Amino acid sequence: MRTDLSFLSVVADGPDDYVIGNGETFVHVPEVAAAVVAALDGTRTAAEARARVLADRGVDVDVEAFVSGLDGAGLLSPPRRPPNVWDRIRPGHVAWLFSRPADAALLLLTGCAIAAALTRPGVLPDPATLVWADSLAFTLAFAAGSWLLVLVHELGHIAAARSLGVRAELSLGTRMQFLVVQTRITGVWAVPRRARYRAYLAGMRVDWLLACACACVLAVTDAPVARLVMVICLAQIAWQFLFFMRTDVYYAVANATGEKNLMADARAYLRRRGGQARRAVRVYAWFLVAGRVLGLAFFACYTVPVTVAICRRSLEELAGPGGWRPVATLAVVAAGWLLYLGVLLRRLIRTRSTATNSGE
Repeated sequence: MRTDLSFLSVVADGPDDYVIGNGETFVHVPEVAAAVVAALDGTRTAAEARARVLADRGVDVDVEAFVSGLDGAGLLSPPRRPPNVWDRIRPGHVAWLFSRPADAALLLLTGCAIAAALTRPGVLPDPATLVWADSLAFTLAFAAGSWLLVLVHELGHIAAARSLGVRAELSLGTRMQFLVVQTRITGVWAVPRRARYRAYLAGMRVDWLLACACACVLAVTDAPVARLVMVICLAQIAWQFLFFMRTDVYYAVANATGEKNLMADARAYLRRRGGQARRAVRVYAWFLVAGRVLGLAFFACYTVPVTVAICRRSLEELAGPGGWRPVATLAVVAAGWLLYLGVLLRRLIRTRSTATNSGE
């Protein structure tokens, strides 16, 4: 019986390291295994493919056992997935967003934004002057703007994935105690390693584009909405560098180092308190240790100043004829913090309970 594995993608990922997959499930195999997949193109039986690989590579491979292993991994048939709205986006629809002219335009916009920041110090964000209108209007605008710009960030990932012909799925997820929107692009393993950076960094590219555009606007006129968008976009970029979590920068670093399970390997290295590990794993383990410090720095430099600015404006309004609006603002802020502290406390209790149970 002739076996046809021509539907599987085969991508070189490093020295004697290949990625094969069916668009949903991917495994890493040595070069000889990739040669077996290439030989099983529907024109040969397992025995004939074994003879072909032996003649070409000098390695005798149990092809039947190999195919059985692929079957166990769920790779012998294409995945059955219902179509989603993003599948309608064809590579040709969005590839121009990542073309050289688009890169040149972004570079030009970056230069203009830097010039604006150097010549107009007021362009740079300042949480103390960020709050505009009344406090309730700003709080609602900040919350809505944050979620809207997170969605725009994720649309950047979706556009990049579709430009590479990769399926994208949008969903809610968590990073530590934070609720986040995330884009699932498992199929990115089917494209060359260098091309994956486009999908991993596209969200930050969109954030930077918007931040630079807002800087140029603020150099001409004091637009509160532009200032708010710039602050949120710069915060989103800073967030991605907290790559002790699975952020965009984490995936880019893992891709650059060639580590397929960088975070899991680093955690295992820390649990056994040293021992043998690749250099990239040892270095990243320090970032996991320092992660709490970096998270607190983000918290102190962004979340707290914005909250203080909102509360200060609310208290000023409360001292005057502010009516119910400053009270509503303080209630919204308090509810947000209570939700945050509740999630954090639940996580700490769950962590401590797990540690206690494992120690028994």
